[in-house]
Amino acid sequence: MRQLLAAFATGLFFLAAPAFGQDRIPVATLNGETIWLDEILAIAETLPPEYQQAGLPGLYPQLIDEVANARLSAAAGRAAGLADDDRVAEAMQAAANRVLGDTYISRAVEADITDEAIANAYEIFAADTASREQVTASHILLETEEEARSVIAALNDGADFATLAKEKSTGPSGPNGGALGAFGRGQMVPAFESAAFEMTEGSYSADPVQTQFGWHVIKVDSKSITPAPSIEQMRPQLVQNLQRQSFARIVETLRSDASIETRPFEDVVADAQAQQEATTSDQ
Repeated sequence: MRQLLAAFATGLFFLAAPAFGQDRIPVATLNGETIWLDEILAIAETLPPEYQQAGLPGLYPQLIDEVANARLSAAAGRAAGLADDDRVAEAMQAAANRVLGDTYISRAVEADITDEAIANAYEIFAADTASREQVTASHILLETEEEARSVIAALNDGADFATLAKEKSTGPSGPNGGALGAFGRGQMVPAFESAAFEMTEGSYSADPVQTQFGWHVIKVDSKSITPAPSIEQMRPQLVQNLQRQSFARIVETLRSDASIETRPFEDVVADAQAQQEATTSDQ
């Protein structure tokens, strides 16, 4: 509710599920019946982005008008007996199913996102030091494996790595002694990354490493682990991850005992075309 009020005050949309069962905020009345804030927010959620950019203050009167118009036209439809039309009844049932389903899932997900669940997720994240490991490395890039092995032999004989890089490396880091700086996982091509992270601090390649760029002789200057952000810094990401996991689990549970049979799309298209042709011929 605090978030909802903040969004209202700043003119932004808080696009959340209607707050049924909570204290609802009135925005207007229609023939003595209340129009609620969550109703106009639900309509705002369906607007194209270019309209949403106007913000809630700019759209506030129009959104109230939309709710009023919908209620008045619905009342007219009921008076005209449209609620008894089979197709209208089916559409109304489908809309009711969506509201029930969305509310069930949103409340079930919300129930899963507890402080304990967030704390457990943070502990798992903090314990995964591999994802935060960084390597500071240098390399010498050669065109052939033979050249790379010759460089390794020179290193074994006591040659200076930086000096060899300046003399022999074909890569852009050669003039800087082959220095690449620090990098984490996923920042280098797989073969290079795998070799660098497996090496010990201060060591160089026992064998050349081949990538699409050529043959590398790698030297690991240092290794470090970036400290984990605090739980408060991580909270939005942790909550988002937990929500995705909870949603997937709930849906999987719901579908586990369900029997769903899907017709081939081509058959559906053929039926639609046949129906259209039949309608055209009748005209």
